[in-house]
Amino acid sequence: MKKFIALYYNTSGAHQPAPELTEEQKAEMMAPWGAWEKKYGDRLVEMGAPLKPASASENGNSWTTSKNFVTGYSIVAADSLEEAQEMFKGHPIYNYPDHAVEVSEFAPM
Repeated sequence: MKKFIALYYNTSGAHQPAPELTEEQKAEMMAPWGAWEKKYGDRLVEMGAPLKPASASENGNSWTTSKNFVTGYSIVAADSLEEAQEMFKGHPIYNYPDHAVEVSEFAPM
C-alpha cells in the first residue's frame, strides 16, 4: 500500500483560535474522530494532530505567519489516490465550519 497525507485546511482566510471546551464537550467533539479511526483501523497510519498557525520563510532568515491555514493532518494507507480520497467521505473535519481536506501521496525518495 502507498501512504498519503491529508492536510486539513481552514478555508475562511483567517486563523481561528481553538474554542475553550469542557471535558464533556471535548469528548463529544472527538467521538466522530474515534469512529473514523475505528472504521479504518491499520489503514490509518497516523491519526495526526491539530496544528497551530505556521511560520513561513522564503530564505530561512526572516519569518512571517504563513498565509496557508493548515489546521491538522492525518496519514493513511491506500492502494490509490482515489481509494485514499474515499476514506475522507463523511470525515469529521467537515463538521467544522470552513474546513476542507487536501490529500497527497508520499513520493518515493
